[in-house]
Amino acid sequence: MTIFFRLWNKISKMDFSLILLLSFIIVLFGSIGIHLLEPNNFPTLFEGFWWTMTTLTTVGYGDYSPSTVVGRLLGIFLFIFGIGIIGLLISKTVDSITTFHKLKREGKLVYKKQNHYLYITWSKKTEQAIFEILAHEPKAEIVLIDNRSVSPLENEQVHFIQGDPSDEKILLKANILEASRVAIFSDSSIEDPLLTDGKTLLIASAVESLAKEHKKEIHTVVEISEDRHIPKFQHIAVEDFILSNDSVSLLMAKATLHPGTTNLFRQLLSKRFGNNIHILKAPTQWHTYKDASESLLQMGATLLAINDDMDFTSADQKRIEKGDILYIVCHDSIFENIKNDIA
Repeated sequence: MTIFFRLWNKISKMDFSLILLLSFIIVLFGSIGIHLLEPNNFPTLFEGFWWTMTTLTTVGYGDYSPSTVVGRLLGIFLFIFGIGIIGLLISKTVDSITTFHKLKREGKLVYKKQNHYLYITWSKKTEQAIFEILAHEPKAEIVLIDNRSVSPLENEQVHFIQGDPSDEKILLKANILEASRVAIFSDSSIEDPLLTDGKTLLIASAVESLAKEHKKEIHTVVEISEDRHIPKFQHIAVEDFILSNDSVSLLMAKATLHPGTTNLFRQLLSKRFGNNIHILKAPTQWHTYKDASESLLQMGATLLAINDDMDFTSADQKRIEKGDILYIVCHDSIFENIKNDIA
C-alpha cells in the first residue's frame, strides 16, 4: 500500500504534458486492449473507445461491458489507475486555466498578436479612449501598460501588461514593435506639469529608442500638459500631440463665444454622437482641392482637410499631390461606397 501511495505521489507531481501523454496512453491502451480481448462484445475500436471513456469518467452507462476474466481485469486496471490519471488531468487543466486568468489579470503574460493599439498609463481619459476605439473598431485589440497591480478594465479585447512603461523590456512584452499605434497618456497622479511631461518624455524616448534599434516605424501620440514642451518631443521624432489642459479650455471658449457648437465638436470627436471622421488616400482622378470637395459632396461626404490643411481658399488652384491624406466626414456605409467608387 505504501508503494502505491509513493507511486501516486510521484505521478501527481508530473508536468501537465506528461500527465496528458499518460492519459492518452491509458485511453489508447483501454480502447485497443478491450477490442482485441473481446472482439465479439467490442467489434470496432470505437466501441472500445466508448467503453474506456465511460469507465474513466465514471459515467458507466452499462451499454457495453466485458464478459471475460482478462477483459474485466483490464477494467479493474482502468478503475485503479485510469480514473485517477484522468481526474488528475482534469484537475491540472482547471488549475492551468485559473493560473492563466490570474496571470492575465495581473498583467504578467507576454502579448504576441500584431496590429494592436498600445495605450500607456491608465486614467479615466484612457478608459474613454479605449471605449471610443472599440466603438469605431469592434474587433480591435488593445494593450494597456500601467504600474498598477491588476488590470483596471475587464474586457476580453483589452490586454493588461503590468510594469514601468519606460522599461524597454516591458514595452517589448507588449509587442510594441508590431503595434499599429502607440498612445502615451499623462500621469494624472502627478500635479506638476513639468514632472508630468517629463515622465511622458521618458516613456516616449524609450519607444523611440526601440524603434531605432529595431529599425521599425512606430507612430506615437502623446498627451502633454503644456505646449511649450512640444519641441522636446519633436526632438525624438514625436509629431502627434494632445494638449490635456488646453483642449478643454479652447472648447469651453468656443462654446462661450458660439453657443451650441458643443454638439458639433462632440460629433467630430466621437462616433457615438454622429457621423465619423474617415481617412482617405487621394485618388489619381482628383487633381485639385475643388475636385475632391465637389466629388465627395456628390457622394454624401464632407471634406474637412487635406493633410493638415483646412484652408480651401483658391481650392480650384491648390493641387492634390500623390500620397496626400484626405479627412472626410460621413456615415460608415457611405465611406465604404466611396472607397469602392474610387478604387
